[in-house]
Amino acid sequence: MRQLPPFGNGALHSTMQRILFQMDAFHGDSAIMLINDALGLVDRARDLEELHYLLCYRAEVLYYEGLFNEAMRDLDEGERLAHRLADSTLIANAYNLKGLLHENIQDSQQALPYLRLALRWFPRDPAARYPVTELHHIHGNIGSYLTTLGRLDSAERHVRTSLRLAQIAEVPRARAVAWWSLGNIAIKRGAADSALACFDRSWRIADLARDHDIGVDALVGRARSLVDLGRATEARAALRRAMSYLIAHRQGIGLVTQRNFARQASRAYTGLNDLASAMERMGDWHRIDSAITANNIRSSLATQAALLRADNDLEVERLERERVAANLSAEQRARRLLTISSIVVILALTAVYLVNNARQRSKRRLAELEAMRAQQEQTIAELRVREQVSRDLHDDLGVGLSALKLRSEMALQQGHMPDAEPILREQARTAEELIASMRHIIWALQDDQGELDDLAAYIAAYARAYLDAHGLRAEVRVDGEWPSYALTTTQRRNTFLILKEALHNVVKHAHANLVRVRLSWDGGLIADVSDDGRGFQPAPERQGHGLINMAKRAEAIGAELSLGPSANGPGTRLLLRLPLEVNEG
Repeated sequence: MRQLPPFGNGALHSTMQRILFQMDAFHGDSAIMLINDALGLVDRARDLEELHYLLCYRAEVLYYEGLFNEAMRDLDEGERLAHRLADSTLIANAYNLKGLLHENIQDSQQALPYLRLALRWFPRDPAARYPVTELHHIHGNIGSYLTTLGRLDSAERHVRTSLRLAQIAEVPRARAVAWWSLGNIAIKRGAADSALACFDRSWRIADLARDHDIGVDALVGRARSLVDLGRATEARAALRRAMSYLIAHRQGIGLVTQRNFARQASRAYTGLNDLASAMERMGDWHRIDSAITANNIRSSLATQAALLRADNDLEVERLERERVAANLSAEQRARRLLTISSIVVILALTAVYLVNNARQRSKRRLAELEAMRAQQEQTIAELRVREQVSRDLHDDLGVGLSALKLRSEMALQQGHMPDAEPILREQARTAEELIASMRHIIWALQDDQGELDDLAAYIAAYARAYLDAHGLRAEVRVDGEWPSYALTTTQRRNTFLILKEALHNVVKHAHANLVRVRLSWDGGLIADVSDDGRGFQPAPERQGHGLINMAKRAEAIGAELSLGPSANGPGTRLLLRLPLEVNEG
C-alpha cells in the first residue's frame, strides 16, 4: 500500500493517530469517543475523504462491539462518499467491511457479493493516507466465508493467497488469521493433525504480536483438534489454557470474539462428554449474545429518538413558513393601500389565492408527515414486539430445551436406568426437534432476513444439513439471480414448512439414496424436490396429516402444489410454485 501524505489539518491528523492506537488496543469506547470528536473537526459538505475514513473506522469498532445496525449505517455512507471521490482503494475498503459485517450476521446472500466487489475494485497501485483494507484482508475474508459454505478447495486457495500476501507485507496479524483459517479448513476435512499444526502456528504468531483475539481463536481451535484426535487430557488442558488467556486479556477482545469462543469451547467439551462444562460455556454464549442483542436494541431506540427529533424539526419548519406567509400577507395589504383602486382589487385577489394555496399545501404536507410518523411508530412497535418475542424464545425457552436435551443425554450415558432409556432417548430427540422449530420461528420473525433471496438461501442450507444428518446424498441448487422482494412472515414460514415436510416425508417414507432440491425464479419462487426412492401414488384415502397440512399452507399463501412421480425415473417429485408480483425498475 503506497503511503499518501496525512491530512493537512494538524489537529485532525493527531486525533487520527490516537484513534488507530485505541483501535489496535481494542479499546472500543475510547476509539468511539475520539472518532466522534474528530467528526466535529470536519466539514461534512467538503471534507469527503476525511469523513470516509472516520465513518469506516467507527463502523469497524461498532462491529467488534456487536452493534451491527449502527455499523451498517456508517458503511452505507462511507461507500457513497468513496464513489463520490472516485477512489478505488476507498471503494474496496467500504465493500470489504460490508462483506465482513454481513458474514458475521449470517447474511449469506450479501457477504460474498460485497467481498467480490471489493476484490474487483481493489486497484493495482493502492494508495491511502491511513490504514485501510489490504488485498490480503479481502482474500482472507472470502476464504473464511467459503469455509463456512463448505467450498473448501476455493476457500483454501483464497486463504493461501492471503497468507502469501501477508508474508510479503510482513503483517503478523494477517499471517496469524490465515493459519487459523487453514486450521478450520483442515478440521472440516477431518485432518485433525494438519489442523493442530496450523492452529499452533497461528497461536505463536498472534501471541508474539499481542493480537489477543486471534490468540483466543487459535487456542480453542487447538483444543478442538486435540478432541478430534482423541487426546482428551491434552484437549482439557488446552481448553483451560484458552479460558485463562481470555480472562487475562478480556479488555483487548471484542464481544463477538468472546461469543465465538464460548460456542467453540462448548462444542469441544461436548466432544469430551463433559456436558456440565459444555452447558456452562453455552450459558456464557447466551449471556454474551444477549448483551449484543441488548446493545442493538439500545441502538434501535436511539434511532427512534432521532426520528422524533426530526419530526420536531419539521414542526418548527412548518411554523416558520406560516410566520413568513403571515408577514408577507401583511406587507401586501400595506402596499395595496398605496395603489390605485384597480390594482388594489387585483392584488387582493392574488393575495387571497396565494394564501389559500399555501395553506392547502401546508395542510397536505402536515397530513403526509403525520401519516409517516404514525407508520414509523407502528413499525417500531412491531419491531419491539418481534425482538422481545425472539429474545424470550432464545434466552428462556432455548436455554431450557438445551438443558433438557443435555440432561437426557447425560442420563443415557450414565446408564443407571435401562428401563427409562427409550423414554430418555425420545425426550432428547423431542427437545432437539423443539430447539430446531424454535430457531425456525425466530428466523421467521427477523425482518432483516425477509428478502426472497434470504429465504432461498435459508431453505438450501436447511436441506443440505437435514439430508446430510440422515445419510442421504443431496444435490441442492439455487439458480439464477433473485429480484429484490420482501416476503411476508406468513409467506416465508409456510413456504419453509411445506418444503421441510416434503424433506421429512422423503427421509421417513421414500427409502431413497439421492434427493434433488432446486430453487429458481420464474415469475415467482419455484421449489422442485425429487428423489429416487420407491415412489408414491397419491390417493385421497392415503393422504396423512402432513400432505393435508402442506396443501392448506400452500392455499394460505396462494401457491400451487403438486405431487407425483419423478420425471427422471423411479421416485417422487414435489413441485411448489409461489407467484409473486415484482415491480420492475
